[in-house]
Amino acid sequence: MILNQDPRQRAMILPIFKFDPEAPDGRPFGLGTTFRIDPWGNCATAFHVIEDMLSLSKNGQLQLKDNVRMAALELEGIALGRAPLPKEAWRPLSGFYAECGHQTPALIHEASIIRNLTELACLTISRSHERSPMPCLPMALRDEPPVTGDIVTGFGFPGLDVAKDGAGDDRPFSQYLYECAGEVVEVIPADPASTMPWPRFRVAAEWPSGMSGGPVLNAAGNVIGVISRGWLGEADSTATHFAGWNVSERTFRSIDPFASRRYRAFAAIDEKDNVRFIGQDRDEAEAFASEHEMTMRVVSCSPKTGDWIEL
Repeated sequence: MILNQDPRQRAMILPIFKFDPEAPDGRPFGLGTTFRIDPWGNCATAFHVIEDMLSLSKNGQLQLKDNVRMAALELEGIALGRAPLPKEAWRPLSGFYAECGHQTPALIHEASIIRNLTELACLTISRSHERSPMPCLPMALRDEPPVTGDIVTGFGFPGLDVAKDGAGDDRPFSQYLYECAGEVVEVIPADPASTMPWPRFRVAAEWPSGMSGGPVLNAAGNVIGVISRGWLGEADSTATHFAGWNVSERTFRSIDPFASRRYRAFAAIDEKDNVRFIGQDRDEAEAFASEHEMTMRVVSCSPKTGDWIEL
């Protein structure tokens, strides 16, 4: 593994923690890795990273358990020594989407058991500032499946905030971004009959605990999957890939599945066909368009070039 000190990648790839809202002075617990995927704060991670924090509501919807909260730690740039941790560096979870199954418990007083069916989750985590456009990694949902022999690179936070040498809870936070490249040695298609029904690929790389949920990039620099399983000292690790099924398109709805650097959004278009507003909230886009006598359209857009295509 190689320590990554690229400030831009540190702005896109974040460690995530859970904490007890009833114990505000308690130390947050490191869960794994997430990464930004669009300009509106949506992030991707592996479902199992957040699975233990979820429960099912009475109508069968996923929700956070009452006794837990989750936040990402945003530290853009590279700090030297023991830098102070700004309060705004903790970025709370403001929403999430994932698909799962559930198993009815044997005893009536027990809660339903959540089943991981996709190993994908989308989190909404805002940025602490708007001084520059939201940095995000390009996602290849459909056209770039992993192939045996490909070299891919995984990113994440191994050993996230694990205490060493008996250090107590008053120790400084430890969170270092690492990367590790390896060769794809096996590609496993989705199999509904499997206990892990999602499509997977094994990589000859060491992606230990803490890197789960981190991005896996191909040689073109596009994210083709998320890190799913790995152990310290093991010769290979496993990732969930996006291509070959449509669950990734439903989970990461803001991503145009046909182009890795384009996004699906609601836009207000003026009489010269220029985009004057763009976002993920349809009502907000319609209100802006109505107020400024524009047309609201559902589009695929490129924030970099400003071009758009109506969907």
